[in-house]
Amino acid sequence: MPRLSTSKRVTAMRDRENDEKQSAGKDSVQSESRLKVSVKVGILHTIAGAIYGTAAGKIREAVANSRDNGASWVIINVDRTSRTISIFDNGSGITRKRFQEIFESIGHPLPLPGLERKVSYFGLGLMSIFQLGKRVRIFTRPTGKTQFNLLEVDTDSVFDPTNKDQPISYLNNFITVRDASSLDRPKSPAPVLDGFVESVSIDGFPDNFTEIVVEEVTPENLEKICDGDFEDDLRKRLPLRVEKDEPFLKRFPDINIRRDIMNVLQNDDYCRTIDVYFGVEGEREIKQLWKYFPHFRSDLDFPKDNVYVGIAESDEFAYYIVHTIAEDMHRPGYDEERETGFWVRNQNFLVRDAHFLKKPGPGPHIIHKPLRSWIFGEIFHRDMNAFLTVARDDYLYQEPAFGEFRQEVIEIVGNLNKELREIWQEKDRIKKDLIEPFATIAESKGAIKKTEKKLRRLMGQGLSDKEFQERALEQLRSQRRQNIEVEAASMDAILAQGSRAIILAEDANALVQVDPRLKGKVDDYQVMWDATHKRVTVSLSPDLFAPTKVVFLGKTFTVIFVAKDQTDPGVSINVDKKRIYLNPFNQELSMYSISILDIYLALEVANSMSNSQKELKKNFLELLGPASSDVVRYIVPLGEDLRRTFRESVKAR
Repeated sequence: MPRLSTSKRVTAMRDRENDEKQSAGKDSVQSESRLKVSVKVGILHTIAGAIYGTAAGKIREAVANSRDNGASWVIINVDRTSRTISIFDNGSGITRKRFQEIFESIGHPLPLPGLERKVSYFGLGLMSIFQLGKRVRIFTRPTGKTQFNLLEVDTDSVFDPTNKDQPISYLNNFITVRDASSLDRPKSPAPVLDGFVESVSIDGFPDNFTEIVVEEVTPENLEKICDGDFEDDLRKRLPLRVEKDEPFLKRFPDINIRRDIMNVLQNDDYCRTIDVYFGVEGEREIKQLWKYFPHFRSDLDFPKDNVYVGIAESDEFAYYIVHTIAEDMHRPGYDEERETGFWVRNQNFLVRDAHFLKKPGPGPHIIHKPLRSWIFGEIFHRDMNAFLTVARDDYLYQEPAFGEFRQEVIEIVGNLNKELREIWQEKDRIKKDLIEPFATIAESKGAIKKTEKKLRRLMGQGLSDKEFQERALEQLRSQRRQNIEVEAASMDAILAQGSRAIILAEDANALVQVDPRLKGKVDDYQVMWDATHKRVTVSLSPDLFAPTKVVFLGKTFTVIFVAKDQTDPGVSINVDKKRIYLNPFNQELSMYSISILDIYLALEVANSMSNSQKELKKNFLELLGPASSDVVRYIVPLGEDLRRTFRESVKAR
């Protein structure tokens, strides 16, 4: 039985010619030497395992080989009982000469740029498939041939660690190829495969095909492949067609945008696809796999202003990018799997995520945090092999083709990156200054506890806890603003009566509103970009303003948010009923955001303890403590209000 010969590779290394003459006037000397390179079997183990480290990655390579061989479909059938994987395609088949070329190319993972436009990695990809089990048979009939070829590989020996130091030619002992007939094929243990092949193929059993049968699949690989999550893992890596009624496409209200995205996903120049069928005998029937899209939140849509789609000016790649400014694009339960950002694919096979566009070493990220967190997109390149002949990023950045590609991507996402960063900063300010103070008002670091701690410092440490609490409560008892102590005006009661949103704050940069439709989502909020007015719209859950229990001065108070007028007081503390009423629509609170709440409460407490403006100022500053940048931001306008009020009172006198 003949063995496949494997040629040894010899690499010539030439010293650079010295163009400059020596100072002594000597002519430059050209020297030449040759360095013999002996590739060991072990390096193939390492490289194949590194490039295709997962079972899905290995099967991805089988599908890539099928598509490069002209297949329109591939069937992957797993038999757990016999521990066998069968991968069957209707491609052009593999001749004995082609087998020879493949194994002579082992150690050269990519073809030279410009010579071939393939997505499969020569030799190493096939070796990675071999890693799945202990024995592999490839049964194939090339186009126009009546004869079958059968390649048999003792993969258990090929990947035996004791052989890692052997030269590459040592593989001849474990790889054989021979002529075969149709009688040889029934040995392939795939009982349901043939019937399914005939149902998929229009003309019945194809004249030309390739079937890879991996036998004695390792337990760990078999477990991963039969796991329920494997199908999604496989779909992420394969160039699959989009399902006609794909839910992801329904997220685009604009029918023209939907059409443009479909045109990219169906463009054979950039996004060639192949039908892939996958099944596990006795567990999941063989069925067609459809293109994978992430599991985004069900309430997110992508209007026209949130979509970039098109073909690059160089015609080298097509793309679509969708973005949002939600805090989280993903559904609850997907915290461990973030799939935002965008992916660069070689003719619809996943190659790299967009992080590799950042130049190695120090320096700013061209892809900022908001862009990474709030977008999903795909770039489909015609031929990434033109610049991915090197894998290390520091060398990759010396490739002119990569530099041109990178620059085009930056030009496309640059404006989006800048806009989203500005939105992110505004959203972050609203979250920090508005949402978090409301949400944390009853917590140990919330506004109520802050005020109590400041009050304790102001009244002195000589008092016992009981004396301090009684004295403070007595002083606060006389400072009530009873006109806002109206239960019917509580925000949760008002919101329960209708569905109209209530505007909490509004300026040129943002609109913040309470939306009753978000009830039940107290820890959630929606952030949208208003393209018409160029501002952020933040919708809060009404649960954020529901009555909240809080311990204050040793007593359990209920904090009630009331919807009163801007001219009404912002705070009233009813010591006897243990109620703290807060009116967030008060002109100070609404103008400066609720992060002023602890300052405002401090002012109320300071006022209750002061007999003069001078004493009020002293007590107020002591309550505030060292000013942070955030405090200064609100103290400045508050000080203006206080001074204006003082001037008006003097004028009135």
